[in-house]
Order: sequence, then C-alpha cells, then structure tokens
Amino acid sequence: ETQKNRAMYRRPITSLLQKRLMSQEVKFTVNNTTRVITLNRPKKLNALNAEMCKVISPTLKEYAKSNVNSIVIINSSNAPRSLCSGGDVASVATTNLARDFTASTEFFTEEYSLNLLLATYNKPVVVLMDGITMGGGVGLATHVPFRVATENTRWCMPEMDIGFFPDVGVTFSLPRITTVGGTNAQLGVYLCLTGDLISGADAYIAGLASHYIPSANLPDLQARLGELAVQEDLDTMMAMTNTALEEFSTALPEDYSFRYSAEELDVIEKCFTMDSGIKGILSSLNEIIASSKHSDEAKSFAQLTKDKLSAKSPVSLQIAIEQFQRNVHNDIESSLKQDLITATNMCSEQELCEFSQATKHKLVDKQKTPYPWTKKSLTIEELSRLVSPKASHPVSLIKNSLATTWKKYPYHDKFMLPTEQALKNYITG
Repeated sequence: ETQKNRAMYRRPITSLLQKRLMSQEVKFTVNNTTRVITLNRPKKLNALNAEMCKVISPTLKEYAKSNVNSIVIINSSNAPRSLCSGGDVASVATTNLARDFTASTEFFTEEYSLNLLLATYNKPVVVLMDGITMGGGVGLATHVPFRVATENTRWCMPEMDIGFFPDVGVTFSLPRITTVGGTNAQLGVYLCLTGDLISGADAYIAGLASHYIPSANLPDLQARLGELAVQEDLDTMMAMTNTALEEFSTALPEDYSFRYSAEELDVIEKCFTMDSGIKGILSSLNEIIASSKHSDEAKSFAQLTKDKLSAKSPVSLQIAIEQFQRNVHNDIESSLKQDLITATNMCSEQELCEFSQATKHKLVDKQKTPYPWTKKSLTIEELSRLVSPKASHPVSLIKNSLATTWKKYPYHDKFMLPTEQALKNYITG
C-alpha cells in the first residue's frame, strides 16, 4: 500500500512540472494576482524554440482555468536588450537542409498554436516589449490587447532577408491594428516587405503597441498589476488593466517625430496596396520616381524603398503579398493555419524557395554579404504549391478549448490609438 501511494504521488511530477524543471529557458512566477512568464534565453536574445512554446502553452491553459489570478504578464530576463528576437529559424534551416522536416513542422505547429492561444485568451495579457521585438517576438505581442512599448523597443519583421515570409499571424493582425499609412493596411504591407526597424514611440503611434511606458516604470507597473483584484467579468478586468497601464504611461518625448513624414506616408499609401501585387507596388514606385508632380522628398523615399525591395528575396515578396491577400479576409484561426501550411511547405519545397539556404548563409554561417537570390519569381502553379495544403503532409494547429475564432480582435481597438478607418468613420458619420 505504501509503495502504491508513493507511486501515486510521483505521477504528477512527470507531466508539466517536470517539463518546467527541465527547461530554464522560460520562468514562471507568481506576483500576487498576476502570473508572470519570463523568457530566459539571453544568449539567443530569447529566440523561441519548440521547447519554450511547449512549456508556455500548457501553463497558459492552467492559468486560464484558475479563478485566483487576474492577468498574465510576458516579459524578459534580458530586458532592456530584448523581449524576443524571433523564432529559432537557424535550427529549422539546419534540419531542413538535412531533409528532416519533422522538427520544422513541430516548431511551427507549436509556435503558431501558441499565437492562437494568446489571441483567444480569456484573461488580460500584457506583453512588455522592452527591447528587440522581432518575428516570433511580434507574434507573442501582436495578438494580445496590451502591447507595451518603451524607449528600448526595436520592432521589426525581417523575414524577407532570409527568404521566408511575415508569419506568426501578422498578415492578419497588421491590417486590423495599424493606425496610419492608409485604410487598406498599406503601412503593414510596407513594414513586412521592407523589414524596417522602428522605435517604441513609432510602434505606439502606428498601433503596433497599445501603450508607451518608460522602461524605468515597468517594475512599478508590474507590482501595480499584481494588486488588481480578480474580476469575474472579463470586460471589467480588461478595463482595470488598461487603467493601471495608463497610470504609468507618459507623453512621448518633446522632440519626437514619427519616423515617416507626411510625404513618405503618402508614398506608402499610394504604392503598398496588397491587391496590386509586388509588380504593381514596384510599378507605382517607378511612377513616383519618374513623375514631375511629386516632391523631391517623395521621389527620394520611393527610390530608397525600391532599392530596399530589390535586395529582398523575390519569392518571399510574392508569398508575403499572397499571405496578406488571403489573411485579410480570414478569421484568426484560419490565418494561423494558412501560415502553418506555407511555412511547412517552404521547408520541404527547397527547389521553389531559398529559405533554408539563405537562413544558413545569414544566421548559421554568419555571412555579412547579402544572400545571392537565384530564384527570381514564381509561376502561379509554383506559388500555389507553396501556399496550398498537401494531402501527403497534412498539418494542423493544436486545438484548445479557449480558441473561439473571430475576424476582428475583440479588445484591441478599445485600448489603443484609433485607426485611420475609425477616424474616417467618425468624421463622416
């Protein structure tokens, strides 16, 4: 009987707790009524791998069931250097080139399933973007209602440089949250295609962050969030969280000006419409460069933008536009499923794209020179092969009971600057 009891008490240790004990790359702590998830892989700037996602997702599900915690905070042990530098695609590329696609499929499945869980979560989630927030780090933040930028934030989607595409659901999120640069997601398309790095203040103005809070205020903010009483009503808990965040928000610096001038935003709005495709975008840029109707500033910016695009993977540019065109009309679950299909296809279809080779060149071999793209374009049939599901290699997101899908974020627009479309609707009635 004693042996049976011992065995019974040992069993739970082999599950989630054991996984947490084995992995020190993510830490979980309790701060009064908040639960804090701390990314702790500083040597890799907290680049996400499958193991990190595997411990975060089930822990979030545990927190979701609890009636004694109010808010989940995601932060970094490496702040203010980085929140998360992206997904660990260097490892993905290495296994792909060895023709072992199991690990790649597992990673993208775990990562995008975590993104879906965060997007559909039943409690307020606050992500502190105090430092580099790129790729997979954007995926952790973009789908939650409270995305805190600081003076240290460096926001970027750099996938074009490694022959990949803007994944983690941003082709769903950016058309819905960007505040300036047009009402048809033009700024979001521009940021994903060029990979421009923007500051925390810019991220706030552009809608990529919901709040701007100085880094020095974050410890007090986290303590304050831990003091909030648990509320059964989610709307009330969301409003209380927002009020606490506003207590620690400050005005932007007096000398601050948005990264893109009115003239440059005009160029972005005119050229980066997703419906025109990459050929249409380049054609529009050429028209501005050659036109006598546009200012020197507009022409210079158009030329600079064209030069940036010419250095990117032509295949990636095509795929990115296709993802935008599909996901702008999708619901959140379908969008992340579409990302999973495209990502896994790009791992296995190495004759159609150069994702694995370019990633090895840049991130494994640490080459300073740009990767010499050899694949200049995709036919319609080739593009379809990369973005369509395969019966021979079916993939699916990990199901969870929280994932009630929708086409519009239920809380984002309540706690951020208004979008151009919202302003237009208000002004025109």
